[in-house]
This record gives sequence, structure tokens and C-alpha cells, in this order.
Amino acid sequence: MLIPSIDLMDGKAVQLEQGDKKIIERTDVFELLEQFALYGEVAIIDLDAAMGKGSNQTLIEKMLRQRPCRVGGGIRDLATAKSYLAAGATKIILGTSASQDWVKKLPRQALIFAIDAKDDYLTTHGWQKTQDVKVLDIIADWAENCGEFLYTQVKKEGMMQGIDQPRISDVIKASPIPVTVAGGITHYEDLQWINAQGANSQIGMAIYSGHMSLNQAFMSLVDFNKTALVPTVVQDAKTHKVLMMAYSSKASLEHALKTRTGSYFSRSRQQLWTKGETSNNTQKLVQVDVDCDGDTLLFLVEQQNNACHFERYSCFASQTKNYSLDYLDEVFEARINSPEGQSFTQALFASEALQIEKLKEECDELIEATDHNHVRWEAADLLFFTLVMAKAKGVSIQEIVNDLRSRNNER
Repeated sequence: MLIPSIDLMDGKAVQLEQGDKKIIERTDVFELLEQFALYGEVAIIDLDAAMGKGSNQTLIEKMLRQRPCRVGGGIRDLATAKSYLAAGATKIILGTSASQDWVKKLPRQALIFAIDAKDDYLTTHGWQKTQDVKVLDIIADWAENCGEFLYTQVKKEGMMQGIDQPRISDVIKASPIPVTVAGGITHYEDLQWINAQGANSQIGMAIYSGHMSLNQAFMSLVDFNKTALVPTVVQDAKTHKVLMMAYSSKASLEHALKTRTGSYFSRSRQQLWTKGETSNNTQKLVQVDVDCDGDTLLFLVEQQNNACHFERYSCFASQTKNYSLDYLDEVFEARINSPEGQSFTQALFASEALQIEKLKEECDELIEATDHNHVRWEAADLLFFTLVMAKAKGVSIQEIVNDLRSRNNER
């Protein structure tokens, strides 16, 4: 998996050489986030916080509202860690704090421990201090408290001199959990080698400098030598239901990435085709992934209308667009954006007084309810009016789910 990186310093995206000398600086962080997120889960690193020189937390939380990302850099206490998870971080990256007791109060699978190394030894405090601790000696113990490692060879970071294959190989073999590799990734062959070891690649300098393109970086992980047409599973980005299965050629994948559309290769017509060209059932490509063998693709799309040519939601009969809280959030958005309508939900969004009245009323009714069906009914009412008020105040259902997730300390 590719993990594009956005390193923040003073509100700007930067790239540093060996964690020190600033080489590249860009101000378009939200545009970068949207561009990078197509290719994988983006890593946002707060360099100011890591070096104890400030914080970009407010900016990062705004970025998380745009796209879920993994977040690291200067997270040194439980409150900060939980606030990032509540704001929508998929995972948090911990360095110096990894061995502290408060870390055990967080969900293990949401934790990435950063192994920053100079040669064989661990570095801490924003790469400023080298410890008398060998990396291979800590892996087994650290793996008990996290779900992933981020391994960076500091001397390689930003140098565009290639990766340290022997040390990377040793770390991957020693680790019982997934490893993401950063530092020195310069060539497409570096990505292919890391992928072949079963690890992920976090890339920064090579992309910012133009030495690599994200399109070609992703395509280098797809094994078109094994098969010219790669099976492509197409999934609804919102519901995660499977919509269809198609085939991608090298040319069709390149077109899909360039145009961000559901574009494939038609075996019957022997040509590239883009979903919705004639039916208007278009697909916006939101994210791509490739399996561990490089011979199957996953497209996450925003589907316009239906995916199946029989005008069904999915080409698979078992995959239906069931009612969900995500769907309810879409309904809320539609009602807010059409205030001239006559629905009760629109009336609620137009009147805070009505929201308060209904919320108090339903709370009392749930407390008083005793019959099973009555309790279910009143609980549904209370949940509905709670979510309406939250939405009216700018909080989405997903943000509420994120907050609940941040409170879960399941190990």
C-alpha cells in the first residue's frame, strides 16, 4: 500500500533533508490532501509538535474533516491522542511516547509506533537524540501494544539515495505486525521491493520533487506481466458494498487515475470504456488499492444512480443499499440544502426551538417507556432528534462515531 505523506511546519507542507534542512515548502495543503488521498491513506506529520516548536493541531483537525488520515508528530499525552482519534484520524503515530503507560488506554489497532533509526539504533525527540537501544531489540515488546510500525532510516530521509534494503528486511522479518517503510524511497523499484516484502511504503520527497509521480508509483505495484487484464473489484465508497467486478488494462488504469473516473477495459468490445458514458450512471474514483500479489485491484467509487445495467444498485443481488446512519446523514444534507421544502425534518433544521422541544419530549418519553417495542420506538425518536441537533450545529454522524471510537480502549 502507498501512504503519501504531508509533513507540516508552520501551517505549510514541507520536506526536510535528514529531518533538518528544509528543501521544499508548499501552502496548498488541502489540495495536496485531496490529490494524495486517491492512492492510499495519507499520513499527516506535525513536525512543529515533534520538535517541540508549536502545533498544527487545528489545521490537522480541519484536514481530517476532508479525509480520514493517520496522524503523527509530537503526540505525547492521552488527551491529544484521543482528540485526534475523535477528529477522524484512522490511526495515530507515536514515537517517544510509545512506551508510556497511558498508551495502553487506546485501542491497539489504532496505534502505529514509529521506529526512527540511525543505522541500527533508535532515535527520539524529533530525530535529535540517538539512544543506546538497538531497533531489533525492541520490536517484540513494542508489537504487543500497537497494530503497526512506521520504520524510518533517518540518514536516508530526504536524501533521494535509495533505501537500506538489508536493515528494512531485518525489521520486517522481526516484526509480527505490519510495517510501513519511510526514508529514502527514490525509485519505483524501491516501492516494488518493499511491496514484495509485504510492507507498505510512505513516500514524500520523491513525489514533491517530481522524481516520482503518484500515478506511476501506484501502477508500479500492479503486476501486468502476470496478466494483461487485472480483475478490478468496485466498491461503494460510502456503504462499502460491492457494486461490480470489471477488468483493468494498463491503459485503462492510467486513464482512471488521471481522470478519477471508473474506467475499465471491455473484454467484449476490446477497448477502454468509462462507466456512465451512455447511461449517465457515472463513477467518481475516490480511492484505489492493490492486493498483496499485485494482481487484483480495488476501486472505491461514488456511484451516480445504479451500477448494474439492469438498473440495480449492484451487479450482485445480495449487495443492496440498506438503510444506515450514513444514509440518514445524506438525507440531512439534502434537507439542509433544500430549505424551501415542506418536510418535518426541514422544519426542524429551520427552528432551534423546535429541536430543543422535541429532544426534551423524546428524552422524557424514553425514560417512561417500559414495553420493549415502545422503548425501541422512543429510543429511535431520541436518536433521530439528537442527530438532527448535532447536524444543525455542524457535527456529522461520522464525527460522532469517531468520537465514540476514541473512547474505546479495546486491546
